[in-house]
Amino acid sequence: MGKLKILLGTLLVLVLVVAALPLLIPANLFSDPVVAMGQKMTHGKFEVRKVAFEYYPKPAVVLQDVVLEQAERASIERILIPLNAKNLLAWGETLQGITIEGGRFSPDYATQLPQKLRPEPGTPRLTTLELERTSIVLGKSQLGPVNGTLKFGPGGELTELQIKDNSGQLELLVQPHGEGQFAAQLNATGWELPLGYPAKFDFLRLKGIAHANGIDIEEVRGDLYGGVITGSAQLSWQEGWQLAGTLRGSGIQAESLSKVFSRNTYATGRLEAEARFVYQADDYHKLFDNAGVDATLLVRDGVLHNFDLVTPLKSSTPVTYARGGQTRFDTVSGKLAVRGKTVQFSGMKVDGGKFTASGYLTVGEGQKISGVVASRLASGAIAVSNQIRVAGTLPAPEFRTGAAFRPRAGEETLAAPAE
Repeated sequence: MGKLKILLGTLLVLVLVVAALPLLIPANLFSDPVVAMGQKMTHGKFEVRKVAFEYYPKPAVVLQDVVLEQAERASIERILIPLNAKNLLAWGETLQGITIEGGRFSPDYATQLPQKLRPEPGTPRLTTLELERTSIVLGKSQLGPVNGTLKFGPGGELTELQIKDNSGQLELLVQPHGEGQFAAQLNATGWELPLGYPAKFDFLRLKGIAHANGIDIEEVRGDLYGGVITGSAQLSWQEGWQLAGTLRGSGIQAESLSKVFSRNTYATGRLEAEARFVYQADDYHKLFDNAGVDATLLVRDGVLHNFDLVTPLKSSTPVTYARGGQTRFDTVSGKLAVRGKTVQFSGMKVDGGKFTASGYLTVGEGQKISGVVASRLASGAIAVSNQIRVAGTLPAPEFRTGAAFRPRAGEETLAAPAE
C-alpha cells in the first residue's frame, strides 16, 4: 500500500510540474535548444521568430513564424510541441504529437521531405506529424490547404502521408518512391468529380507517381452507374495547370448518366465509350471550368426520351412538333465533342430495325439545341423518309419537318445531312 501511495504521489507531482511549466519557466530558455534541434532534424536552416508557451487546451511549446531554408520554399505559421510526459521523459530521443499549422511548401521542397527529415544520430525520432491547413505553393496559386498526417517508421524514416477530407469520402495516401518521387493513391467513395457536371462515382481509385512537376496517373479505376471506368492521365503544374488523359467506359447505365445533363431529355440502355480529355487553367480552382473532351459513344437497347424522331415521318405536310415522345433503338452511335459549355454530337446514327436515322446536334449556352436529322422508316415495300431540323432547348426540343418523302421504285431516300 505504501509503494502505491509513493507511485501515485510521484505521478501527481509529474503532472503538476508539466502543467505548471508554462507559468514557471521563461519561454526563451527553450529557444536556443529548440532551434538547434530543428536545424539538426531538418538538415538545414531553421529560423524561428518567436518561441512561446501555450497552456490551453494542452501545455505545449509553440514555435511561431518558422522558415526552412527560404520563405518562398518552406514556411510554417506555428509548430506545437506537446509538453506531455512522453516527450519530457524522452526529450532528445523521440517526439510525439507534434502539429504543424499553416505550412506552405514549394513542390521542390515537398519532394525532398524524406531526405530533409532523415533521422541522424543524436536527433529525436518522430512518430507522427499532424498537418493542419497545409498547402503546396505553385507560383501565384496553391494546392490546398488540407489536413493530414505524416507517419514515420521505427527508425524515424518518413513512410507515409495520409490525407482525409471531413466527409470521409476521400483518402489520399502518399509514400516515398525513390529520390524526388512519391507513389500516390486516391480512394474515393460516393464522390462527385468536379468536372463541371455532377457525375457521381460509387468508387474511384487513382494511382500514380508524383514529382515536382506534376503527377503521372498510371491507373484510373472507377465504378460509375453500374459500369466500369478505366484509363490513365497526367496532371502537370509546371506552366499553368493541365490535366490530360484517356478514359474507357463499359456497361454504364445510360439513363443515370444522361440525366446528369438533363432530367427531361435522356437515353436509356447500356453505354460504351472511349474519351480523350484536356483541361487547362492558370489556377487549379478553375481547372474544370473549360472542358475539352472528344469521345466515341455506343448505346445499346434503349429509348430516347422526350426526343421523338418517328412521328415527323407521319406528316405529309411541313409541320413543327413541340412535344415529348420516345424513339426506341437497338443502337445509337456517334462522336461527342465538348468545348467549354458547348456540346456537339456528330456522325450520329440511330438503328431501330425498321427505323434508322443519322445527323448531328449541338447543345450550347442555356441548353439551346440545333441540328439536323435524316430519318427513314421502312416496312416491306413501304418506305418513308424525312429531314428534321431540331431546335428549342434540351428540356423542350422542337422538331421542324418538311413533307414526308415516299420514294417509288428506283428512287433514293434522303441522304444524311452535311455537318
